[in-house]
Amino acid sequence: MEELIFNIEFLSDIVLPSSSNTEGKIEPLDFIAGSNFLGMVAKDKEYNKFENSFDVFHSGKVRFGDATLLQEDKPTYKIPLSFFHEKLKKHIVVNQLHTPLSELTQAKQFRAGYITKDFSLILLDYNYAQKSGYDKSKRRSKDSSMYGYSSMKNGTEWQFVLKYDTAISDADIERIKKNLLGKKRLGKSKSSQYGQVKITLDNASVESIENMTFGDEIILYVKSRLALVDEGGNPTYNLNYLTDGLKDEQIDWNRTQLRTSTYNRYDGTRKSKDTQRVVINSGSVIVLNNIKKDVTPAMIEKIKNGVGVYLSEGFGEVLVNPSFLDDKPVTLHDFIKKQDLNSAVSISDEMVKFLFMKEEEKKQNLQVATKVHEFIEKNRNIYSKAMNAQWGTIGSLCASSSDEFIKNSVQAYIVDGVAKDKWQGKKSESLLDAIDKSSSPLAFTKLLCMEMPKVKDSDKKEQKDD
Repeated sequence: MEELIFNIEFLSDIVLPSSSNTEGKIEPLDFIAGSNFLGMVAKDKEYNKFENSFDVFHSGKVRFGDATLLQEDKPTYKIPLSFFHEKLKKHIVVNQLHTPLSELTQAKQFRAGYITKDFSLILLDYNYAQKSGYDKSKRRSKDSSMYGYSSMKNGTEWQFVLKYDTAISDADIERIKKNLLGKKRLGKSKSSQYGQVKITLDNASVESIENMTFGDEIILYVKSRLALVDEGGNPTYNLNYLTDGLKDEQIDWNRTQLRTSTYNRYDGTRKSKDTQRVVINSGSVIVLNNIKKDVTPAMIEKIKNGVGVYLSEGFGEVLVNPSFLDDKPVTLHDFIKKQDLNSAVSISDEMVKFLFMKEEEKKQNLQVATKVHEFIEKNRNIYSKAMNAQWGTIGSLCASSSDEFIKNSVQAYIVDGVAKDKWQGKKSESLLDAIDKSSSPLAFTKLLCMEMPKVKDSDKKEQKDD
């Protein structure tokens, strides 16, 4: 089959839950299912514009692969389940395919993360946000409607491979590319702050890490999920259905490592769920024995061409004897992104931005408080006979005004309004001049209206004491 490589850049956080359920704790996916890309190509009435829609979306002649992490232009692979480490010591790693677990005091299986073919370990980070439903009728948060989203972080890069049969017309391939490329929406809550990605075409070739020279055994690495079915089309976990003619005794169960799951796919067009799918998860490792005697090249070729059903959605991809499962020592090293240590740190982190904003706000408030104090000390005798109610009225004007209009609002009250008789001369001129010169007129006026009555009260108390 022909292959096209697409790269994905997250322009915002992406929410990809592992279940279509809306209640309970739902774990996020650590990959992007190929069905998302199939949906991008088929949506908005594009389905009927293809010359042969059935071949493109249902026959398996076009396969939208799962997307995995991309690190410095290097493709990654879900960490094999045959990798174990000493508990609490992740740097001590053994490959159970070639090394007995008895060499570890307490073995713990790797179940999360990705590796490159050179054994760089990449762990996926998530952001968590607590949300609340909105009650439109009451214009407030909806009761008993709290929920949370775990999202993949903005800025991460991913890669997926589109495979297609040569029988697919050039026009259909061009339409597929047209519908995929550019800025798209992906995942859940796309109408909110989540879901924006950019997809580009990569002209590089697919990385080759398979060894097709067979000895007495073959190691199969499950690159994408497998959905096997028996003769009656019923879902099954039985590995005999990997390919026709495979027998139970040809599978080395002692060294085979599988993880399985079930889920119900939600069909957005039909607005309903499909039948339950049972799948073997990516990262699983299967070992076949007696190769020369029982397993024919035709059986291996069939496995390489795709296993099981739902191939159009990226299921069924298996690697044969990948290099990272060879009989050699395994040393995982954490991926460290290169950076210039002498370069200035840009304010890009949301927490840094928040703290910077709070610091600026604190400085501004201190400046306003200083100006208010100076005004009171200079003019306290001018307003000694003004009543508290008048300062309260001026303060209430701040609730519906802004920096641009607060001076006009105060002027309308003390110069042209009902209080003009008590604010004649220097009283109104001093106040309006101070508001006009302030860098934050609204904050200045509001704080002054709060502090001036306190000054009057303290003056009265001092006079009593005297």
